Amino acid sequence: MGQGNSFGGCLASPLLCLSYPLYSTQPFEEIFMGSRNFDLGARDMKAAGRIALERGMCSFASIDTMADRWNRFVDFARDHYEIGRMERISLDVVVAYGAWLADQVDEELLAESTAQNYVSAVNRVLEIARGDKSLHVSPTRDCGIPKRVGVAIDNLAVSAEEHETWLGIIDPRIALLLELQRAFGLRFEESAKLDARAAWQQAHTGWLNVTDGTKGGRKRRVPIVRDEQLAALEHAVEAQGDDRSLIFGTMPYDDFRQECYRQSVRHGIRFHRERHAYAQQRYRDLVGVDCPVASGIDHGRAHHTWLSKQLGISLDAAKELDDTARDQIALELGHNRREVSNAYLG
Repeated sequence: MGQGNSFGGCLASPLLCLSYPLYSTQPFEEIFMGSRNFDLGARDMKAAGRIALERGMCSFASIDTMADRWNRFVDFARDHYEIGRMERISLDVVVAYGAWLADQVDEELLAESTAQNYVSAVNRVLEIARGDKSLHVSPTRDCGIPKRVGVAIDNLAVSAEEHETWLGIIDPRIALLLELQRAFGLRFEESAKLDARAAWQQAHTGWLNVTDGTKGGRKRRVPIVRDEQLAALEHAVEAQGDDRSLIFGTMPYDDFRQECYRQSVRHGIRFHRERHAYAQQRYRDLVGVDCPVASGIDHGRAHHTWLSKQLGISLDAAKELDDTARDQIALELGHNRREVSNAYLG
């Protein structure tokens, strides 16, 4: 696992890690001497963003909508990175915002289209304010927000090779979160708040009980069927020590999450992609072949036909097998609807 990252020197006082700046080491002030918010005429980023939109757009209704969406980003930048002027916004910060929105989509707190619109508003304001597209990001490709409701088109699962690379470049404790997310399909908060010691003691039952950090407080059980799952738990137990979870004992969860996301963005790591890897592995476990997004076969009848040929079963049996696997995977991911699995499996 990775060495020398910011948590490594903060075991005694992890809050000291939070002073890391995420933005570029070359300050914009060197380029825009005396400028604040690119001389848009307002010291406040929200007001400056609205001025930029009024200069670059015609429809007042659209300006109001875009300004509201921009304001959400301003709050994020201030709360997470203490950024109070546009010159300090970097590409990493915009991608981090998009990844944060992607996690909310994954947890069904936002619709895909809403998250995409939020990112698009940031793109538009910064393009007008800066006069270029150097901070333009793709909501889907760069941030991991699904293209549309329902069926996944792009495969967001982390490959085994990329996963190993991530483990080698990130802080060891964050690497453990990635291992747990991949092994059990956990959301970020669930992996951070998991009591690995208690989970290890219960592992002989063949189940992992997910109780803390779940959406809506809904508890669930995830089956333990592979050696990799036990290995991930064992590693987490060793790292947890006397703490209640992988969050340092004295560190607030919000601070822990903020630092984890700061580091992950610097290394191009997206936590939610590990859940995609889990879902696709479970589909292979349950069905015996790849899901649509991993196999490159279209969702629906085309994939059912392919399944029937690969497994030597009837088309009806293939459809029933696919439906049953999706129901099971949706439950293991903490969802109650089969349709949700489409976003992971295609």
